Amino acid sequence: MAMKKIAISLPEPVLERVDKLAASRGESRSHLIATVLDRVARAKHDHDITAQIDALFTDEKITAEQKATSKDFLRMSPWRAEKW
Repeated sequence: MAMKKIAISLPEPVLERVDKLAASRGESRSHLIATVLDRVARAKHDHDITAQIDALFTDEKITAEQKATSKDFLRMSPWRAEKW
């Protein structure tokens, strides 16, 4: 993966905690910061996707369609007697 250098400013206490954590994990400061930033960015992306899905299923029309479809499936399903 291509790397790009950047410069950031951190308060000394934050940098000290980052350095201690990186050392305890056997990682470089740079790797630890990159990992944390990647996880934050992914979490935001995942949260946005979840919010869109939640909004979709709060639509009463879609909810009714989903319920009807699942009831139809259960009526037609050859696995009705199966207990999972």
